[in-house]
Amino acid sequence: MQKDAIFVPAGVGETMNVLGGTHISKLIPEQSGGSCYAMEIIVPPGCGPPMHSHEIDSEFFYVTQGEITFTTPDGEKVGGPGDFCFLPAGGYHGFRNNGTVDARALVVVTPGVAAHDFFSAVDAETKGAIDVPVVIDLAAKHAIRFPEVA
Repeated sequence: MQKDAIFVPAGVGETMNVLGGTHISKLIPEQSGGSCYAMEIIVPPGCGPPMHSHEIDSEFFYVTQGEITFTTPDGEKVGGPGDFCFLPAGGYHGFRNNGTVDARALVVVTPGVAAHDFFSAVDAETKGAIDVPVVIDLAAKHAIRFPEVA
């Protein structure tokens, strides 16, 4: 496990294209001893994943720019700068930028190994395209389920 502090300047980090958005890794699971994965996400207008569930990972979102609409079986909540959303493992959720400008958020995933591996695989396999069959196949291999294929 990493024993020294890690400082990551703005704009620096492993960059991945996932479902039309950009993920910039700030702390990968290997650096945290497998305890968490932290990233900045940039969600363009109209983008975001459909309802899904992480069997292993919980997600914490802290919105820093724009608005992100979080969807759960209980309804929708719109988060703006300074708003926080916790999405526990096992629960279905989705999020989308319904606004007109890019939304940004700091996302921490715990433990995060499955999520980091999934995002890396999606980036490598789709080369930035939104390829639903490939994403569904990769999701199943990384403990992520979509309600329509569960």
